[in-house]
Amino acid sequence: MDKQSTLYQLMGMRMNGVMNGITQRDEDYQALLRSVDEYSDKLEAMHLSADAMKLVDRYVSGYNAIGSRYGMLSYLLGFSDCRELLLDPAQPRKEALTDGLL
Repeated sequence: MDKQSTLYQLMGMRMNGVMNGITQRDEDYQALLRSVDEYSDKLEAMHLSADAMKLVDRYVSGYNAIGSRYGMLSYLLGFSDCRELLLDPAQPRKEALTDGLL
């Protein structure tokens, strides 16, 4: 998908603007942040070498990037599904929101 598309631009606006407020109010998200802080404290208390810490950092950053990309793709898929339901209801045996719900 073209990263300059309207959908990508919309995702960027929503993720960079609205998501910050949502995550600040979400109890589950905040609980996860607290648990990560505990792990961070335990990791620092181990006094690992700089090379080991760099390796751990790159490992965790890699998984963060994977999770972030997965979330972006999920957002795009959900938006795409909504668009398809709303704009292309004519396919046989396909449930459509335009059939009496809108």
